[in-house]
Amino acid sequence: MPNPSLDQLEKIQENARGTLPNTPPPETIGRDGITNLQLIAFNELFEVAFFNELLLNVTNNVEGYHFKDPDDREFVITTLTAILAQEELHVLSANSGLQHFNIASIQPCRYQFPVSDFDSAIALAATFTNLVLGTLQDVVEVFAAERDFGLARLIASVIGNEGEQQGWFRIQQGKIPSELPFLTTSALPFAFTAVQQFTVPGSCLNINEIKLQTFQPLTIVKTPSTMTGNIIVSWPVSKQGTRNQTPFSLTYINQQNLPIVEPLQITSRKENVVYAEALFPYDQYELNGFTIAAITNSSGPFPNAGSVARSTVFGPGLIMVN
Repeated sequence: MPNPSLDQLEKIQENARGTLPNTPPPETIGRDGITNLQLIAFNELFEVAFFNELLLNVTNNVEGYHFKDPDDREFVITTLTAILAQEELHVLSANSGLQHFNIASIQPCRYQFPVSDFDSAIALAATFTNLVLGTLQDVVEVFAAERDFGLARLIASVIGNEGEQQGWFRIQQGKIPSELPFLTTSALPFAFTAVQQFTVPGSCLNINEIKLQTFQPLTIVKTPSTMTGNIIVSWPVSKQGTRNQTPFSLTYINQQNLPIVEPLQITSRKENVVYAEALFPYDQYELNGFTIAAITNSSGPFPNAGSVARSTVFGPGLIMVN
């Protein structure tokens, strides 16, 4: 990857249990449509690297990736083999679209994943898959706004595939497979920033060609539960973030609802990191499933996830409840 031979492509399709689409791409595409394809390729390359490493760890019985039941192990290997190959086809589809429009393919980076066993790997996979499911909603809306409808059906099919994967990740965690009636939405810059947390700095050969904003990092220090209460977040020191009084707000994106804005109170600064608290209003808004948190330089009101991204300074913080 990302340039398999014909024989390698045939093997990928066999493992994926399906083929690359052979329907012709549209003849024209807008500038934002190109950015869509670049972001998809950038994200899918990350997913390929992640699932390749996870599959190798399970296959090679690496410590933390053992299974007591050989049938369970075989089913996990079969499932991950299919998921990996499907993500490889997603990469090839996005990059072939770019090539069709005479745009350079997105190249892979080197990656590092903060997981040490099967359970933590599945939890991470569920988190970034939720972000992908939200981001692809934004992709479809951008295509629709630019009348690039020829690609909307293709992306909708990928959303379904990612949703199938997510159901399996949730079952592996002892959760019901169906998370929410309307999945949490997102915006392209959040996914672009989040993937970079897993890349080795300086290893992405043509990331500069993706014209999306990268935010400063936000850490969820104290995660919420299924009750209303304060959460703790942190971010690296900046001139804006060192004041005791701040105009920043903590803004939540959950499901298909209007973003929720809460006042942010800075509580301390330790070793060049700022710590702050804000309310997580679980009960009022039924904040189940996946929530994106962002520190914004405005208290809104925000009509959608894109407007939150335009006001974000630190983020995204990724929260999973239930």
